[in-house]
Amino acid sequence: MKKVFYLLSTLLFMMITGCRSSSEAEKTSLNSQIQSLEKKLFGQDANYNDQDARFLMQLYLRYADSLPADSVSPDYLFKAADISLYQQRGQQTIGILDQLITEYPGHRHHPMSVFLKAFVYDTKMGDTAAARRFYTSFLQEFPEHEFADDATFALRNLGKSPEELIREFEQMNQ
Repeated sequence: MKKVFYLLSTLLFMMITGCRSSSEAEKTSLNSQIQSLEKKLFGQDANYNDQDARFLMQLYLRYADSLPADSVSPDYLFKAADISLYQQRGQQTIGILDQLITEYPGHRHHPMSVFLKAFVYDTKMGDTAAARRFYTSFLQEFPEHEFADDATFALRNLGKSPEELIREFEQMNQ
């Protein structure tokens, strides 16, 4: 009986250690790939490449999905949302921001994620009802945030055409 217990204990220990080391290996591998691509895309001699940016975004998402408790995961999600937004991928950007908002509510990027969600609905997807809901939510949750004035301005001008905005601006300056 002791031999069976010893054998099972040893196997359990090896499984736990193996899982932990494979998780560490994945973390190291992903971080290495991420750093390499970040240097290529954003370094001094950077040449922006859409394909590399999409791959970097996928690496960020894979890292955050496979290591959600890691302290850099919310930062990587925010960076993935930034790339997605730059590439005009509104629905994907909303999904990434939702993940960040839901899974990391106390993170420093949470307020900006709520604002960006409203911004994407407003400017990229043309959904003024959703934009209004999230700008309002942002202002209720973060009335002192540095983007509170921007959210207020956006709410005041939701649905207006560029011509209407120009006309209003001209009237204000007369």
